[in-house]
Amino acid sequence: MVFPDDRVWKRLFTPPVSAFFERQFAGHGVTFIKKDNVIALTQKNRECQVVLESGKHVPTDFVVAGIGVSPCMELFKRTALDTSDGLKVNEFLETGVSGVWAAGDIANYPDQIIHRRMRVEHWDNAVEQGRVAMRNMMGHFQPFIHVPYFFSDVFDLSYEFWGDAKGHDQVVYRGNMKQKQLSVWWLKKQMLCAALIMNRPEEERAVAPRWILRRPRLDPKALQNTRNLKSMDTTFGHQD
Repeated sequence: MVFPDDRVWKRLFTPPVSAFFERQFAGHGVTFIKKDNVIALTQKNRECQVVLESGKHVPTDFVVAGIGVSPCMELFKRTALDTSDGLKVNEFLETGVSGVWAAGDIANYPDQIIHRRMRVEHWDNAVEQGRVAMRNMMGHFQPFIHVPYFFSDVFDLSYEFWGDAKGHDQVVYRGNMKQKQLSVWWLKKQMLCAALIMNRPEEERAVAPRWILRRPRLDPKALQNTRNLKSMDTTFGHQD
């Protein structure tokens, strides 16, 4: 695995969590080549090679490229729609052109929880935005309010991630990484802004998105040590 950062998934994870995933990958035979970039794919003596920016040539049977995507905006370039990083919409998912709506990967919307513009490329976001856009088209106006979410399955690991850790000022860990049971809680001013849950009790999965949405103040020490998170959950019983 070749990537330009000094640790895996640096944008999302803390150093201990990155180190955990690197150990798991290495245990399945994956070799990491960090702080490098692919600049070419070549063939020499019938052997395919990946050429790196550092000058290294890596023999390969096949290549899987995970390089991200850019929204295809050509269809809308000559319209009155704002096409800066997707189609720009308001909190109701309506574009600047009356009667034109957008949902899914292409929608650049003002998130009402995180309080900044976002464009989320995940099916969960597309499904939820589609439902809200449909209701708003029918005149039942409601803003799009939904905690960003994704999940991933890697080898024998399965985890879920909610929210956005940008701007956090504290991180709390629960569980045991050696047993592949962990959760990570990113706090900002003692309020939860993101959570990673892997093989943990169902109650952690239940409170994570609710706390991000409801924004109760949390005691970091209690969050780390308490066995029953519901005892901390001042939002329990409230409607989302």
